[in-house]
Amino acid sequence: MKELKQYKLILKILLPLWLVFTFATSSNAKGINDNEVKGKVLIIISSDQHGFWLPEVVEPYKLLEQAEFEIDIASPKGGKGIASGSSRLSGKDSNWFKQSSLPEKLEQSIELKQVISRQYRAVYFAGGAGPMFDLVENQEAQRVTREIYENGGIISADCHGPAALINVKLSNGSRLISGRKLTAKANIEEGRWAKNNYPFLLEDKIVSLGGIYTSAAKGKEHVIVDGRLITGQNPASAVPMTKALILHLTPKEKHPAYEIQNSLSKVTVI
Repeated sequence: MKELKQYKLILKILLPLWLVFTFATSSNAKGINDNEVKGKVLIIISSDQHGFWLPEVVEPYKLLEQAEFEIDIASPKGGKGIASGSSRLSGKDSNWFKQSSLPEKLEQSIELKQVISRQYRAVYFAGGAGPMFDLVENQEAQRVTREIYENGGIISADCHGPAALINVKLSNGSRLISGRKLTAKANIEEGRWAKNNYPFLLEDKIVSLGGIYTSAAKGKEHVIVDGRLITGQNPASAVPMTKALILHLTPKEKHPAYEIQNSLSKVTVI
């Protein structure tokens, strides 16, 4: 009887401690799960000699990383591309870029033919002059876009990045942009060099292929969300375009209503 009383006393002391330990362990495990990477996003840049626009890579990459997405960089040829526009980075973004993992990834971009589309929840095409020359007819870029889209993923692009989307055809033979609202670099934003050297102006080409093109004033932020197609007009649109992408990749209950409203203040949702 004495031993039984001692046993009960030990249980009385240890049971609460065990419950506390169990709850703490469970809470910690939940916290780890909450912080897990939310999925992978693929950023595609040009391999062409005319280059990609660095701010349109740095700003989206930074935001996606802060939102806890894993990001890969790919290009038609793989390896190092030619970056332009580094002088347009803010001091804050320039310092962040130098200390981030992005420079190494840009040096060792994945060749497009090696990309396994099912690994990604979204693809983003950065702009610059290069996409007008090496992404318009690129079969691998079209394959990746089609596969991600048909797997339920999101397609996004900014400025001249939408050049990669204009010839994408889905498995049913329809053109991705046909009858869809989207934006890209506007005719009024193109300079003399672009008009003399590009194979076409992107605004004109989108319209001729059945896309419903819209734009804001020259240099102003403008983003169009048409279902799982998200496009930005110019470099100024890269940040709001990326915020729209993140919000569409993240359950709405994770974002306060005011955050959604503020993030989409420059975005037209169709």
